[in-house]
Amino acid sequence: MNKKLLLIIILIGLNSCAQVKKSELNYKIITTDIDNFWNAYDALEGSQDSIQTFQNLYIDKASPEFEKFLELRNFTAKQYVNWIKGAPEFWKTIRPLTLEVKNKKKEIDSIYFKMDEYYPNFKAPNICFAISPIQSGGTTDKGLILIGTEIATVNPQKVEISEINGFMKKVFENSTGDIKSLVAHELVHTQQPNGDNENESLLSQAITEGSADFIATLLLEKQSMNAAIFRYGQKNEEKLWLEFKYDVETEKTFEETDWFYNYNSKRPADLGYYIGYKIAESYYENSDNKKEAIKDIINMNEPKEFLEKSSYDKSF
Repeated sequence: MNKKLLLIIILIGLNSCAQVKKSELNYKIITTDIDNFWNAYDALEGSQDSIQTFQNLYIDKASPEFEKFLELRNFTAKQYVNWIKGAPEFWKTIRPLTLEVKNKKKEIDSIYFKMDEYYPNFKAPNICFAISPIQSGGTTDKGLILIGTEIATVNPQKVEISEINGFMKKVFENSTGDIKSLVAHELVHTQQPNGDNENESLLSQAITEGSADFIATLLLEKQSMNAAIFRYGQKNEEKLWLEFKYDVETEKTFEETDWFYNYNSKRPADLGYYIGYKIAESYYENSDNKKEAIKDIINMNEPKEFLEKSSYDKSF
């Protein structure tokens, strides 16, 4: 057989294999709930019963994936209506950004294919973009990614956030509207054995969350962690580690520390993400086989053993 012809046949075969591999990443990106939200939003103007209108046109029309979101977070029509009336400029300015998500498929595909390349056991989850009552940016449930698009897309330079109060305003002030980073983070959670569990020990929670940020950084080939957290962490790394180590060794609970979800702290909230990130990074950098390291990081289920193998503590 002619050598050139043989080479062409081989290349076609390899390309076909690649196409089969990609076709195995069968997953859905659900955005119908975004459209349903704005239909309900527009209908409020002439409505005699705002809560019932929102119930009928948004919640009752929920996709099966959004139904799971509703079940997990207990969103109600009354919550939506109260927020819409209380922050009209926010909703006006966030609207175009939420609608743009429907054009992000290629960007999201690139993350999924990269994950499949790095992690052979990858199972592609469906992803549902809906609108929450400004309560939940992103979560996962049994291989499903659920995104509160009105939170995920906020960029304070494009969105009016002056009507927002409390810890959510602090969240928004540091937001960039980077959908890809959030999807990459949540994508890792869908692969982790503890990814859906929000009641882990302090050390386990830190490694689980920080690992998701670390692998997301590999997927995106750029820093995925909140910039304020990362900057503060880099400047105060040893001090933070010694404080965190003490809290772990004395078995302090979440309520007794401010490593997670404490937006009233004087320093950046969620520094537990940074600690977990650095532990995962240390494990990865000290491993000869990077692909196996990624597998180990994702499947971490013995946090103390993982910390020891990472040698992170020894770096100080």
